[in-house]
Amino acid sequence: MNRILLFVLFALAFSPLSNAQLNVTLKGQLSYNETLSDIWHYVHPSTGIEYALVGTRNGFSIVNVNEPANPTEVAYINGPSTTWRDIKTWNNFAYVTNEGGDGLLIVDLNDLQNGNAPFVYFTDGGRFSTVHNIYIDEFGFAYLTGSNYLSGGAIFYDLNQDPWNPVYAGVYNDTYVHDCYTRGNLMYTAEVYDGRFRIIDVSNKEDLVVLGEQETTSEFCHNIWPSDDGKTVFTTDEEGNAFIEAYDVEDPSDIEFLDKWQSNPGFNVIPHNAHVLNDYVVISYYRDGLVILDGSNPKALVEVGNYDTSPNFTGDGFNGAWGATPFLNSGNILISDIEEGLFILEPNYIRAAFLEGNVTDLDSGAPLNNVTVSIVSQSADTNTDIVGNYTAGLADAGSYTVTFSKPGFNPV
Repeated sequence: MNRILLFVLFALAFSPLSNAQLNVTLKGQLSYNETLSDIWHYVHPSTGIEYALVGTRNGFSIVNVNEPANPTEVAYINGPSTTWRDIKTWNNFAYVTNEGGDGLLIVDLNDLQNGNAPFVYFTDGGRFSTVHNIYIDEFGFAYLTGSNYLSGGAIFYDLNQDPWNPVYAGVYNDTYVHDCYTRGNLMYTAEVYDGRFRIIDVSNKEDLVVLGEQETTSEFCHNIWPSDDGKTVFTTDEEGNAFIEAYDVEDPSDIEFLDKWQSNPGFNVIPHNAHVLNDYVVISYYRDGLVILDGSNPKALVEVGNYDTSPNFTGDGFNGAWGATPFLNSGNILISDIEEGLFILEPNYIRAAFLEGNVTDLDSGAPLNNVTVSIVSQSADTNTDIVGNYTAGLADAGSYTVTFSKPGFNPV
């Protein structure tokens, strides 16, 4: 029987952590008498006041969260009753989608300090009445997805000419698009019913070019968000026991799977939405609440923070944390919990500790693939790749026992 020769490299840095709420502190909470959907953020450019923009069952809520311990609703706009609302901002306007009717809600946020929030509903002359989701890029183009227009793909609107009256600029109509993200004229589409994501050049809104596509593990791609450098995307599949997945998209024509991670394996928990800030993946994970992954090494996703906003729910089910936005100037994370309301959380972002190395046959020196590398007592297993390399990680730096095993070889 052959033996395994192994080389191990450690990169370890930071202190022990609590097991209860990992690196996240509750700063404030606001209850509602109705269920919530998605959430976004807004910082007033003149006053610096921070606001939570909250989708509710029957409308749109704007909350001053500048004093997290005392969140105060400053405006509420009634709307069609619906489970789904999504919000994004451009300049000093909020754009709110819903699946109940009346079209796109447009809200002027300039005078929130005085409780004023003028609004209109926009349907582009009846082109659409319901929209599932929205993203707005850095050029001021809105991408409306999952509407009742054509296939429910992505409708493009220019917001620059008149924020009250978006100008139609084109459509991606190949298939239904549940969600998307656009930056640098690259649109990343989560095409949930096709089980894939696509990367599309939208430089010319009337002549789109599909650069690449990739099926996700559970074939139900719900949400996609790229890393800050654009080399990696992180996806969620809205299925029980599904994963947060990382893909190398530096070459969209040759997309490479990097890693996948799930909360509470075996409990069928459903991931919802993932956003990325400074290589941290901030996830609203339904019944498991907020989860933060260190995505700086996308070949080894590691949980470094969490906060359970819905301790009364566990496992499979569409309860708990719907949305999480980490982009406020203060660094606070806003969570919309479907049943429990608005949470203002303070994260302590830390980097994971990584174990990396290479495994070879002691006798021949040949690299060994599919060797199981286990950090004992930590439920952190990985396998070597075709050239014997592996990467694993933990939130807690320290000294651990690691086992290496492969059929036909003595374990080490």
